[in-house]
Amino acid sequence: MPEPPSIELSIVLPAYNEESAVAGAVATYLRALEECATSFEIVVIDDGSADGTFAAAERAAAGHPAVRVLRNERNLGQVATVLRGIEESLGEFVMHNGIDLPFDPGDTGKVLARLRDGADVVVVERADRRAYGVVRKLVSWANVGLVRTLFGSPFMDHNFVQAYRRRVLRSITVESRGVSTVTTELILKSLAAGFRVESLAAPYHARMSGHSSVTLTKVVYSMKELFRLRWILRRRGGQSRGKVKGERLKGTGDR
Repeated sequence: MPEPPSIELSIVLPAYNEESAVAGAVATYLRALEECATSFEIVVIDDGSADGTFAAAERAAAGHPAVRVLRNERNLGQVATVLRGIEESLGEFVMHNGIDLPFDPGDTGKVLARLRDGADVVVVERADRRAYGVVRKLVSWANVGLVRTLFGSPFMDHNFVQAYRRRVLRSITVESRGVSTVTTELILKSLAAGFRVESLAAPYHARMSGHSSVTLTKVVYSMKELFRLRWILRRRGGQSRGKVKGERLKGTGDR
């Protein structure tokens, strides 16, 4: 039996060419987690950036033992980077977020409360998508509709932010590799395994600097991966039978 984690919460922050965003993200999380977590770590992973992201992350971590900085020697992509962060994190609960903080770290305590109350997985759903442009909205809602149609998922968001209990992550092998399918797979397999999966809606915050990494090529690839995920789950006979409940967080929406 593995030893129980001594850290309550791990936050995984993948970063690729985000030199200007790293320091602010780390500082914001340090303030938020000191208020809500009994113990925590922030794991920043530089995904082989071509700019000064790694150096900026090391500067942000200086003097803060709770901040760890990892580096991919070459760019592996968001999926591999998030999975590495999950694998190398040490907390009983593991949560991920974008380095541009689309999920407000100040709402972390509300997610933690659900986990402490017995949830195995907390699926955070975007309360709205007003910060998106027209094309991004269409892509996002098409993805939601496709996932609900293909898998019968009860959730309205599978690619925003989730928090997982360590035992859930230990029990699931991720087989897909699409940007929009890895977290979808984790959610669906958690349900199929009978874990308690809860949802809550929180404001989505638009990035203030840098550029979105969403491209048409990635969208097409992710759609293909959704159909591959359907085959994977059908092959394994996965059915959604976990306990599900959810609520909305109060918030203003966009930033």
